[in-house]
Amino acid sequence: MHTINRSIAIIRPKQPFVDWANQLPDTEWKSSLDDFKTDCLAVLIPEYDTDEGAVGYINEIYEDIFIEKLFGWCTEEAWFPQDRTNEMFWEWFEVELHSIVMDSSAEPIVE
Repeated sequence: MHTINRSIAIIRPKQPFVDWANQLPDTEWKSSLDDFKTDCLAVLIPEYDTDEGAVGYINEIYEDIFIEKLFGWCTEEAWFPQDRTNEMFWEWFEVELHSIVMDSSAEPIVE
């Protein structure tokens, strides 16, 4: 195993995301917050020295993360919340930061 020069942010939905998902017109069953807390989005981010630095980077890319999470649940963009602000992102998602990422694979990363 070797350490890679990246950090990671785990993005977990909060209750407002669940509420949005449960009110979609094509929702057949209601989900709970616990249903959304497994297999969360993991985002590689640049290495950071402070949590403030990592949060600053998340603030720069929050729109992409927000869209990714919405598309993960619903592909009908017309049903997305329209005024997606940075403040709304932090209300809808919990971000768990980890400064060290290990690669356990011997396989090279293919881009």
